Amino acid sequence: MRTLAIGKTVAALVVGTMLTFTSAHAAYPNEKPLTVISPYAAGGANDFLTRLMAKELGEELNTNSVADNKAGANGVVGASFVAKSQPDAYTLLMGNSATHGTNPTLYPDTPYDPIKDFEPVGMVGAVPIVLAIHSGLGINSVQELLEYGKKNPGKLSFSSSGVGGTGHLAGETFKSRTGLDIVHVPYKGDAPATTDAMGGQVSMAFVGVASAAPQLASGKIKILAVAHPNRLASMPDVPTMKEAGVDGVEFSQWYALVTRAGADPERIELLNNAVRKIVAKDDVKKSVSTLGAETVDMTSAELREFIESEIARFRKIIQELNLAPGS
Repeated sequence: MRTLAIGKTVAALVVGTMLTFTSAHAAYPNEKPLTVISPYAAGGANDFLTRLMAKELGEELNTNSVADNKAGANGVVGASFVAKSQPDAYTLLMGNSATHGTNPTLYPDTPYDPIKDFEPVGMVGAVPIVLAIHSGLGINSVQELLEYGKKNPGKLSFSSSGVGGTGHLAGETFKSRTGLDIVHVPYKGDAPATTDAMGGQVSMAFVGVASAAPQLASGKIKILAVAHPNRLASMPDVPTMKEAGVDGVEFSQWYALVTRAGADPERIELLNNAVRKIVAKDDVKKSVSTLGAETVDMTSAELREFIESEIARFRKIIQELNLAPGS
């Protein structure tokens, strides 16, 4: 994996719920704008990557490109919209570890099949989950959190991007491994989940580092640990969960572009080539390098295999934890 993270360019990119970009190079049929859907609210990592890729695809493919948000139901609303779109590869979804990983198991009535209803386009990147806590609690380490939680059962709560997201799974796994009594409060994306942790409406948040790290300067939250095998270069002083004394809590939010099944294979190949060029660009890597995310280079076939394996991995975790909607 190549390192990728999200930097100050987020302020320039996130300026509304829909943005249009014009291109400069060459190649995509210009029948209508290419639309990239974020299935989450504005402000989080999915939204950022959606807008970034919309801009870059427009330039790389010499076509108009639109970024749009269709949030709701942990990504189901946006994913369903793309699953019902025309199979012409003009409407893409910034799918992720929820829409194409956990949702099919967590929601038996999910109105789309993540494999049959979509054609993988290209992997974009992965954002490690972190444990961010409200500074007002006066807790400075995972061990202090464990001590507080054991002395104050039922008083702790954690937010996440939604039921079944990797943040939710990380939080539930943390609860299982530590035995703490913590209430889960789901949100419609990492941005609002982080905001309420900053405000103290919830005790802590299990969210992508891309959403939590920019808020550290406010002094309202602290990042106690990263749910990742290794420390992040962008925050080398923050321990991994294992180093902090809690083993088995390793989760990342991954993001990949997909489109409705049945699209022209030549268009899929064109899009995949463009995505792979984009995630390898120095300026793209630089613009997202400050928050510890990683770019991932995959062919469409490799992405399909990856999605299938993630569905199986998350299914096992969800069943072991006995999770259900509303958890």
